[in-house]
Amino acid sequence: MGIRRDDIDGTLYNRNYGDPPSLILFDTVPGGAGHVEHIRNSLRQAAEAGLKKVESCQCGLPNGDTSCYNCLRNYRNQRYHDELQRMYAIQLLKMIVNT
Repeated sequence: MGIRRDDIDGTLYNRNYGDPPSLILFDTVPGGAGHVEHIRNSLRQAAEAGLKKVESCQCGLPNGDTSCYNCLRNYRNQRYHDELQRMYAIQLLKMIVNT
């Protein structure tokens, strides 16, 4: 989508106990760059591109129980590297694509 990874970020928000969390995306560019709006308008295409990326990665084969810097890991999420698993990303992205 032409968006640098450092120009967007997100967090999980738990609205009510027991409900699934909401994903909140935000621009990290001062003043905003409109990236979140662009993603909102192209959510299916963004999810399809992400799904293609994580499905084609070779790390953690055959069950996708890990991740790497090619698919999910980056400097900012290094404290979660042991928890990031491609299979969870694949499941989530398939839910978005199939809705």
